[in-house]
Amino acid sequence: MLSSSIFSLILIGCPAKSTTETAAPKQAVETAVAVATDAPPDGDWKAVYPNMPSGPKMILLSGNPGEGAFSAMVKLPAGHGSELHTHPAAFHGVSVSGTVTNGRTAEDAVELSPGSVWTQPADEAHYTGCAGDTDCIFVGHMEGAMGTNTADGPVEASTQTITAGPDVTYTPVNLEAPQGPGMFALSGDMTKGAFTAVVNFPGGATSPKHSHSSSYAAAVVSGTVSHGGDTNMNAGDHWTQEGGAAHVTACASETPCVFFVSMEGAMDMTPAE
Repeated sequence: MLSSSIFSLILIGCPAKSTTETAAPKQAVETAVAVATDAPPDGDWKAVYPNMPSGPKMILLSGNPGEGAFSAMVKLPAGHGSELHTHPAAFHGVSVSGTVTNGRTAEDAVELSPGSVWTQPADEAHYTGCAGDTDCIFVGHMEGAMGTNTADGPVEASTQTITAGPDVTYTPVNLEAPQGPGMFALSGDMTKGAFTAVVNFPGGATSPKHSHSSSYAAAVVSGTVSHGGDTNMNAGDHWTQEGGAAHVTACASETPCVFFVSMEGAMDMTPAE
């Protein structure tokens, strides 16, 4: 739960590009959008496995998958299906587009429609694929280095957890404004340190200008997000926000805006002029 001092600052109501904002010296000031694209360019996607250049691709948002915990956007080619495999760390994902499938085997895998949230436990054999004729994109966080290992066979029963998009319960950021922005925690404790979460902004909602002590990376899941200027970002677009830099975040669409956020430290908000 966030502190009362944070509650008093939270969003009070009324745009996937890749943008970067930098912290201003001393006093926080609003910063300009450095880069804007209508979708992550093909050149931004890097092969997850160098020996599979036509396989899964990734855009790193934070961390280092070779060393420890990290957050990333992942793209699976249409029709892709993995071998049964494991990871030494748990993964928390949010489906952005296409029909992602994940589960015990290809036959048992569950379809994860856009907006669905799931957790794949560490060291559990599983299958991940992309059903249909369009590529699949999801964003998420792995609690340690990726370390993919081939599995000898399926587990007796999958213990992944899945929450369909419409069933995700968002905790109000401001308990006195339950219809305002909310968060669904994925990993970490936002009151103590680094965390990842899914954020839901009501359509038309706008935050007051503010800053956070910690830097964060974010990616749009649905809706049209406006952040730090005139740039509108849609599903699959992403941005980074440097700690200490003042900014305004808004939902420019009539429907709610949902985005993934990976913050490097505890959640706080400081008003800015």
